Amino acid sequence: MLRAFGLMLLALAITVGHAQAQVVDVPKTYPIPLPPLSNPEPQWELGLRYWYSEGSTRFDINSQQQNPFLGNPTSTLTYDGIDANSLEFVFAVRNETRTFFKGFVGGGWLDNGSLDDEDFFAGQIKFSDTYSQLDGDGMVYGTMDVGQDFTLIDRKARVVLSPFVGFNYWEESVDGYGARCNRDDIGGLVCGPPGSIAVPFGTKVINNTASWSSLRLGAELKAKLWNRLTLRTDAAFLPVAYLWNDDSHFLRSDLGPVPNIEDSGTGWGYQLEGELRLDVTDHWALGAGVRYWYAQTNGESDFINIGVTTELQDFTSERFGVFGNATYRFNTY
Repeated sequence: MLRAFGLMLLALAITVGHAQAQVVDVPKTYPIPLPPLSNPEPQWELGLRYWYSEGSTRFDINSQQQNPFLGNPTSTLTYDGIDANSLEFVFAVRNETRTFFKGFVGGGWLDNGSLDDEDFFAGQIKFSDTYSQLDGDGMVYGTMDVGQDFTLIDRKARVVLSPFVGFNYWEESVDGYGARCNRDDIGGLVCGPPGSIAVPFGTKVINNTASWSSLRLGAELKAKLWNRLTLRTDAAFLPVAYLWNDDSHFLRSDLGPVPNIEDSGTGWGYQLEGELRLDVTDHWALGAGVRYWYAQTNGESDFINIGVTTELQDFTSERFGVFGNATYRFNTY
């Protein structure tokens, strides 16, 4: 009986040992954190900008091929000192691939300025030179660019270069009133003595509406100067700048109804901009800067009512000014 009891104890010990051998420590499991969802929505920036600027438009017309007794250039028109006050709606959007679409649309009113209208015989003998006051009309313009952001320096002083391709439309329309005679080379035989009023200044004598449509190739550079202060520069070359200009002489009945001269040509230009921007909050920013636009072309002047086409020379438009803006940034997620 003792032998049987011993065998039972031995069997029990083997069973317990086998059960202990089957016990395996199961490691604790922890939830694996999932990466954040990719954000396909873009980052938006919307704002308003005020631009105060001064501009000029100048061009020559050469009619010497039609009449060899006329000079080359035959007429020179200089619109100068044209002040402009304009408001702009500014926008920019960037997506997760750092592709961006940006631009602005603006318009305003023109004020002040002068027109100097000079006419020449062959040998550049000036036979007429008149001064007119510019008062009114307006300006409309807009720019749209698409490009890609590239980080050049990714430290505290972060620098981002953003090449782009885009389009710019720029139109200015000015009205000229009156005509005062300036000194010429033939003793005032055509216009009158210097200082005499040939046309009262209350009479509209001319309107000039210049419209530029341009391709933009350029880049934007942003450099963080301080925690909340950023320098932004924007430079664009205009390899193709198409001009359409309506030149309306209201008192020239010999030229027919207005617009009686239509100028056109394809030239080039450039546009420069610099801004200091302060992040007031995480969403709001204030900025101030300078801007300069230039476009130039040669082409044709079509006297549409009399069937004569002459040469358009050195048509240039310039505008320089300062601006201030407020922008709001947000995400759509």
